[in-house]
Amino acid sequence: MAQPLRPVDVTRVETAGPDAWTLYWKRDFSFHAGQVVALSLTADGPQRLYSLATGENESEAGVLFNLAPDGWLTPRLQVVCAGQTLFVSEPFGSFVGTPGPAVWVANGTGVAPFLSMVRSGQTADKTLVQGARTRSDFYGQELLAGKLGASYIRCASADTGEGLHAGRLTTFLGRPWPADTPFYVCGSAAMVVEARDILIRQGVPFKSILSEVYF
Repeated sequence: MAQPLRPVDVTRVETAGPDAWTLYWKRDFSFHAGQVVALSLTADGPQRLYSLATGENESEAGVLFNLAPDGWLTPRLQVVCAGQTLFVSEPFGSFVGTPGPAVWVANGTGVAPFLSMVRSGQTADKTLVQGARTRSDFYGQELLAGKLGASYIRCASADTGEGLHAGRLTTFLGRPWPADTPFYVCGSAAMVVEARDILIRQGVPFKSILSEVYF
């Protein structure tokens, strides 16, 4: 369902990794870390949903996106610059963090809601398992490593080296997990489905797995 949109002016665009950027605008709303906004280039144009990647108390709001060459929106977002007007909705969604232990699982730009949670101070008793191909593809890794320490686990499917677990994140998930620990899974549809199936086989109840798909 299309969301009501309002204009905002871009304040800056920063490179987040190979073919990935974070786009910022002045924040004038409250939100819960993990929520999404709808974004469009025009007031009545096609909308795409993006998780906010910034903290609840930061002066700017921002979204993380990577280039989908055949997509309608991201090739255009790639060339957006400070001062340009975009159209965004109010934040919404229920993929939000809660106090207490949790395991976060992400690949690609699916790490965005967890970046927001970390930037909002939600780090106690949290573990993040992030999957990517190579070391340079772990979006937000410097912040995450600094805030989560040993609870930040990077699984590289096509790279090796210090601080990396060789192999896919779904392979890493195939180990015993406490049955009472909630899991938050965000990323590609294929990863979300596979991760959920693996966790269920490992004894994690279906009700303890909250997921959000990035297309």
